Amino acid sequence: MYSQIQPFITEDGDNVYFQKYKHLQNVLFNLLDTPIKSAHHIGGTAHFNYPTEPILDILVGVDNLHDITSLDEKRLNYEGFYRLHHPYTKKVVMAKFNNLIDLKQVARLHIIQKDSSLYNDYLHTHQVLTQNQDVAAAFALYKNDLSDTNLTIREYENQKQQWFSSTIHKLHQSNS
Repeated sequence: MYSQIQPFITEDGDNVYFQKYKHLQNVLFNLLDTPIKSAHHIGGTAHFNYPTEPILDILVGVDNLHDITSLDEKRLNYEGFYRLHHPYTKKVVMAKFNNLIDLKQVARLHIIQKDSSLYNDYLHTHQVLTQNQDVAAAFALYKNDLSDTNLTIREYENQKQQWFSSTIHKLHQSNS
């Protein structure tokens, strides 16, 4: 598996990521007996307010994580998605790769129980990074600093998650 952070991109002049999102959203909602209740295009490729990896991130809401059965995973396998078996808490992550040799992620499904605090944190973080240019600029600097280190993808994603958690906590406190 490709273990390093992919080079950042800063624009999508042809709206390729939006088109890919709409296609995958259609695929997700049309799986036979799908447990999927919502899909949101999240992350840098949704707005390009900061440099981002060329990976389409989709927040997928389900009523219950246990609704994602092995049958649903098999259906997603047919669409080119494979479950990432990392110790995620209260979420399932599935990735689509450029090919099965390089294994560069091109899309990720963040499958989370709808209306949970984690699901709402994802939506809130996305909203803040989309609408608040100061936070987006701070995140861009943080990502750039991280990319200058030699972190693995997992370490990089963990560092970003810690930044999100800390930032959301600070924003909640300032709004209280």
